[in-house]
Amino acid sequence: MPEMSSKFVPKHKGDKNPNPKLIKFVRKVTDRVPGKIKMTTDAPEYWGLACIFEDELDATTREAALDLLLDMLPKKMLKVREHRTYQLLHQWNAEKHYTPDDKSFDELLDTLAFYGMLEYDYGDKYTKDGPVPGTTYNREDRIYWVPLFVPGSAEYTNMNTELMDRHPELAMFFERMTFLPLEKVTPFVPMGGAGIGMHVIPVEKAISMQNEAIDIEKISYWLKRYEGHIAAGICSCRYGRKKLDEGCADDYHDWCLGVGDMAEYLVETRRGRAVTYDEAMEILKRAEDNGYVHQVTNIDGEGKVFAICNCNVKICNALRTSQLFNTPNLSRSAYVAKVDPKNCVACGRCVEYCPAGAVKLGQKLCTKSGEVQYPKQELPDASKDRLPGSHCRTGLPQEGCRRQIQRGPGAYQEGEPVPRSVRPRLQPPLRGRLHTRNHRPANCN
Repeated sequence: MPEMSSKFVPKHKGDKNPNPKLIKFVRKVTDRVPGKIKMTTDAPEYWGLACIFEDELDATTREAALDLLLDMLPKKMLKVREHRTYQLLHQWNAEKHYTPDDKSFDELLDTLAFYGMLEYDYGDKYTKDGPVPGTTYNREDRIYWVPLFVPGSAEYTNMNTELMDRHPELAMFFERMTFLPLEKVTPFVPMGGAGIGMHVIPVEKAISMQNEAIDIEKISYWLKRYEGHIAAGICSCRYGRKKLDEGCADDYHDWCLGVGDMAEYLVETRRGRAVTYDEAMEILKRAEDNGYVHQVTNIDGEGKVFAICNCNVKICNALRTSQLFNTPNLSRSAYVAKVDPKNCVACGRCVEYCPAGAVKLGQKLCTKSGEVQYPKQELPDASKDRLPGSHCRTGLPQEGCRRQIQRGPGAYQEGEPVPRSVRPRLQPPLRGRLHTRNHRPANCN
């Protein structure tokens, strides 16, 4: 885990008298177990948002904002947060009096959206063929929710250049909230990312007609689907690294594309500008010329994306996280490049062009004795050896599993109670009954 940058000392790190509502709010939002157990003012969740709530908002607005945000989050930590309609939030305001009137309440919602503490859409008015005919976007149609830190508030704060110039520690906040929650889970990420982070898509001109890509692998498919609702925005990763004097000094403007409702959100919160299909394609062409990696969001479910990013592998937090934790599945494409030793003449062009640094000069592909086999970390979906009735991929023969689970892999059938003496050897949630989760026994090396 890389250390936090020492470029700045966050103003509110280690606050002695924090706002208890702010502590409670960030503890509910975070997806780090240590943060949920005990939130301190040294945590990035706290000082990353304290610079907004304490320095940007007056006392009255701060209290109203925190009261509203806490009401929007579930009372219990593990409950799924719900989306709230514009009408419901106004009903709450009438009952709980966050602000004196409807106009000031609308201003509060807009303020929280501007700072990235609230996200909204217009009810997903899209089909597989594009926007529903006659679609309109009115304030009354908005559906609001409290976003995660990543992806969510951290990106939105880093796309707000006015805010970043006043509070550059937000760049550290983004970096910390990219790495910390993934520290323990990335080894279990299956192929395709399991809805975590981004999904890499190949350069379109590299896909032959004989090897036709499915829709999610085609950039132009998504642009055509959302044509008329596309926005180009600031790259949060590039601007954040720029504030920390790290990275390669890329121009941060207009590299990230929001589509559908996200395009409306970017324009309305002053994070981007509306662009045409042709303008978006020109941005993608420039990205390909620069060797950047196209990525689409991978968290909204099947058949949905809300952003297309053009990422520099040395700056993008998603791609850097994949490399940091040696977890290629986190950003894996359906297309994987391979070197054919029979055709390789060691010209080095693949090293020059590969944006992910997959091959290096001097990396021997073959010798007089044959092809070189390099050690690779096994991915969760690679092994065929598993417990019957489960997806436990240990990579060990059955004898190895017997050493880990006393009665052997064939002794426990799906749904059968697991003895207490064995339970501590199993990773959560494999406690109580064996089932088809993708987890492996502890210490199974």
